Amino acid sequence: MEKKEHRLPIKGMRKQIYKNLAKSAFTIPHATSMDEVQVDALMAYKELLNKQTTVKITYLPIFVKLLPKLLAKHEIFNATIDEKEKEIVIRTFYNIGIAVATDEGLIVPVIKNVDTKTIEEIALDIQELTIKAREGKLTIQNITGGTFTLSNTGIRGGIYATPIINYPQAAILGVHAMKERPVILPNRQIGIGTMMGLSLSFDHRIIDGESVGYFMDDLKQFIENPETIG
Repeated sequence: MEKKEHRLPIKGMRKQIYKNLAKSAFTIPHATSMDEVQVDALMAYKELLNKQTTVKITYLPIFVKLLPKLLAKHEIFNATIDEKEKEIVIRTFYNIGIAVATDEGLIVPVIKNVDTKTIEEIALDIQELTIKAREGKLTIQNITGGTFTLSNTGIRGGIYATPIINYPQAAILGVHAMKERPVILPNRQIGIGTMMGLSLSFDHRIIDGESVGYFMDDLKQFIENPETIG
């Protein structure tokens, strides 16, 4: 039987994704650190927020909100490289990109000045940008100026991944599916807890493994104690 094939043109949004990911993968020496965190307290916090507001709160705006505090302490993760001058540029503003799946492929709209916004305001921004992304109505202002990217694979993803950095940023954080597992409780008994995988890809030219360890430890502290997120 004759084997057949068909071809799909690489054009439009897919062409831009093709170029951007190739540039990132072949310019930045990627490394990825993976860890896991118990999220039972985070789940309860989300439920509490939804009782206090009419805005639907998912986990994504909570993760976005915690990032400015984390990045302010670990500023190298909010950096970029001036390739011409060979200088590390530290940004003290926090524009967080969020990966959104569309029919045309993955696109990363940017929520600007996250540190000045409440979780409710961030949730509304995410809703608006997601609708625009899926309707093909994002403007250049909506997709530029990001300083750090968050990729939420959610229930459709696995427990870990190796996300590709959104060039020219220095790092990208992946948060993954939540799954119930046996855990050791504070009384050292075995119980059931909900765990979530974390994957942090970083530019190894400017970020070392020790810095990643401290970043991930503080990230887990925020997630395990969500009342500190603000």
